[in-house]
Amino acid sequence: MNIFKIGLLSFAVLFVAGIATAQETTNATEVSSEVALDEEVTPEDLGVSEPNLLPDSPFYFLKNWGRTIQSALTFDSVKKAELREKFTNEKLVEVKKMVAQNRNREEIEKAVRNYQQEVEEVARVTERIRERAEENEQVGQFLDKFIQQQTLHQRVLQKLEEQVPTEVAEKIAEAREAYIEKFGEVITRLENKENIQERLENNLQEIKGSEFKDFKNLEILKELEEKVPEEAKEAIRHAKENTLRRLETKIEQLPQETLERFKTYTETISGVKKRQVEILEDLKEKLEEKPAVLEKIIESTEGIRERIEVKERERTEGNTGVCIQLWDPVCGKDGKTYSNSCFASLAGVEVSQKGTCPSSGQQIQSRVQTQTETQTQTQSQVRTQLEELQQQLKQLQGQ
Repeated sequence: MNIFKIGLLSFAVLFVAGIATAQETTNATEVSSEVALDEEVTPEDLGVSEPNLLPDSPFYFLKNWGRTIQSALTFDSVKKAELREKFTNEKLVEVKKMVAQNRNREEIEKAVRNYQQEVEEVARVTERIRERAEENEQVGQFLDKFIQQQTLHQRVLQKLEEQVPTEVAEKIAEAREAYIEKFGEVITRLENKENIQERLENNLQEIKGSEFKDFKNLEILKELEEKVPEEAKEAIRHAKENTLRRLETKIEQLPQETLERFKTYTETISGVKKRQVEILEDLKEKLEEKPAVLEKIIESTEGIRERIEVKERERTEGNTGVCIQLWDPVCGKDGKTYSNSCFASLAGVEVSQKGTCPSSGQQIQSRVQTQTETQTQTQSQVRTQLEELQQQLKQLQGQ
């Protein structure tokens, strides 16, 4: 009889433990899905097809000839702007595919330059439709599509920066910054400053994304605010304030489990980390009277700042030559955290464990303790049941 009970309890222990593991896996999967929704952009999202002929092909000139002929035969200024925007989308997707296929570094940099040139061309051709902007409905439709696609471009470029060696990442970062400046120029050129805020907000909400997408939208708006002409800054500022308010309302209503996912999301998502810290600092001011929420925001801020510090140390130490910028931290035997195992190897340091180093500060230990203390009620019940079953199992084994 005791053997039967022992077997039954053993099964129960494994079953309950499996529930706990499944819950943790589900949370991790949900975060990955949310990050993917706000990072992954397909050719279809940009209205183009998957490229077969890439810039490093000896026959690529034929593709450019075709583009030149198409542009020359398009006489309507709005249609020409739409066509050049399509070419920009195509060239961005080409860069993305070359990075995914780990093509030659010099060729990737060349493709990035081709993309930059096309961005300049889009900005140039929009000058021709400025006078017609108010009276032509097509201009408004072009601008709506332009805003949505340019936001997707920023997502692609930010993600690419983490998938290439540092030298290439710097070229992509330059392209991204130049692109956001042209983005601002086109918006202010084709829209009255009184309508910029509404048009921006409406189109940012139209873009696909996770329940946390306002976090990424705020990043774009902060970048735009710096780049647009002075007369448009107020409109961008108001759009940013409304988006922050929307994100604040959403976050303060999140259950504890989802709030933990938001914390992981902010530490995982690609983007300009300096801007992301600014967004979290803005949220801290808004959520001072919500201790549980504020705690997670503070933890998120500390996690991103630590990532910035690691990147800066690697840059100043010159350990950035051939490693990609992917954040998959490891702790070296020298007690320092590295962005990934490649950076540790480049520094000549063996990896002691995955994840950030416990010795990098009391903040990490505090975050781990806080995460343990704030597990969901369901997880707490599961652990209690697991302990009770294990105790009964020991008692039966002792009989």
